[in-house]
Amino acid sequence: METTPPLTPLPTPTESPDAEPGVPAVPEVSEAVSEAVPDAYPEFYGPPRDETGPVLRRNRRTSVAAYVIFALFLLPIGGWRALVGLTCSAVVTMINFLWLEEIVEAGLQPSPRLKAWRLSLRTLARFALLGVALSVAIFVARFNAVSVLLGFSIVVVGIMGEALYSVISYKSS
Repeated sequence: METTPPLTPLPTPTESPDAEPGVPAVPEVSEAVSEAVPDAYPEFYGPPRDETGPVLRRNRRTSVAAYVIFALFLLPIGGWRALVGLTCSAVVTMINFLWLEEIVEAGLQPSPRLKAWRLSLRTLARFALLGVALSVAIFVARFNAVSVLLGFSIVVVGIMGEALYSVISYKSS
């Protein structure tokens, strides 16, 4: 029969001379303990890593690649007018996506001066921009509806590409 090694007690927190009053001290955790149970001490690993930068860069790159592929597909079929419709709607979509990114970052900031009405106004302005752009592109400029809708879907293709990347990188690790 196998015997398990005896459990060693965790170290007690030590007071640091430059610790702030009321802030709990961080115990010294050995590498063996932290490797054996990495999720047991999440508060001791510091703030969470900001992994949004690479994700957003990959999303933008995938969106640009989708635009190029859609343009190569639409140019022979619909001509220059379809390409202009695709470009206009793709630009509006990217502006909308970057604007959404700013809104989310502003909403997640721990700021005492955060104004909910300003955040709501920016969010509603995003939807108004999308509605006006779609209406102008299809009804006023009479662009090909397929090219306009493909342009509006480039960010969705970028998100799908990021999901595929996450699945592949998860399975390979």
